[in-house]
Amino acid sequence: MTRFAGSTVGRARSVAQTLVRDADTVRRSGLDHISVTLSFSNATADFDGRDGRADPGSVQFRDLARPTRSRGDNIDMINMMVPRHQIPNWLLTTNFHGLILPGKSAGGRLVASHLKTLVEVAGDLTEDEGAAAIEATFVIAERFLGRPGSVPTPMQTEAVQRTIRRRAMHIFDTQGTNRNLTVTQVATVIGVSRSSLFRAFESMGGVLTYVRNRRLDRVYGTLRARGGAASVLLEVAAQHGFQSVRQMKAAFRSQFGFSLADLKPSRLVPPGRSSSIRTAILNEPAHDIVLDWLRIGETV
Repeated sequence: MTRFAGSTVGRARSVAQTLVRDADTVRRSGLDHISVTLSFSNATADFDGRDGRADPGSVQFRDLARPTRSRGDNIDMINMMVPRHQIPNWLLTTNFHGLILPGKSAGGRLVASHLKTLVEVAGDLTEDEGAAAIEATFVIAERFLGRPGSVPTPMQTEAVQRTIRRRAMHIFDTQGTNRNLTVTQVATVIGVSRSSLFRAFESMGGVLTYVRNRRLDRVYGTLRARGGAASVLLEVAAQHGFQSVRQMKAAFRSQFGFSLADLKPSRLVPPGRSSSIRTAILNEPAHDIVLDWLRIGETV
């Protein structure tokens, strides 16, 4: 769990159980906070007389100063708790206790993505960045709940765009060989428009540049593991979305500064482990790639 300016965010897991905050517990707890919860399991709740059902991926808003009784198949959630005085007035003036954004809705998907990203990067954020990211949760919710919408601060905007980038990058990286995957489909999964997705990647040279560079990373790793025979080049080009081997060769040289002909098969990939180098180049340091870089540097 991470704390930012009186707010906390973290992930909780436990066995199936019933959680009860009755009137007496509310009085004794002294908590005057709002809870925003992303549930990864099925749950039902009574929000002070308001029934609610949370399917996996849904986002719940609850007032911790009011009674709640909830039951989950198991406890697996991301929970953000924010002091009441930090909550925007538009939310406080609505009956939000028990409000649920369905996981299948655009708003639910984007708020869920934002909370996942916030938990992932919380340890790397400054106090101000973390506070802005928490505030951005309500900026997103405000938009999808049909409110007029306030103007987000630059830090809040960056927090939202960071969420969009990380979710899109995850989709592109896990479905990188899916040639039918489109930018529109990725935007829909995240819960944003195409223009919002493109804006989020402006600082990285654009979403199409990112996709192209990651495809070239995979080409690099694949050819290090398998070699560069003509038949392999043709297969790899088709697999990674290049219209021809010539196009792939030109893009490869532009990206890495040397030609495919200079790329030699890895001597450090054990037999039967050809996929290890592809994993390494995408996710972790690979010693033979570092050696390649050093050898290429020596010849310059």
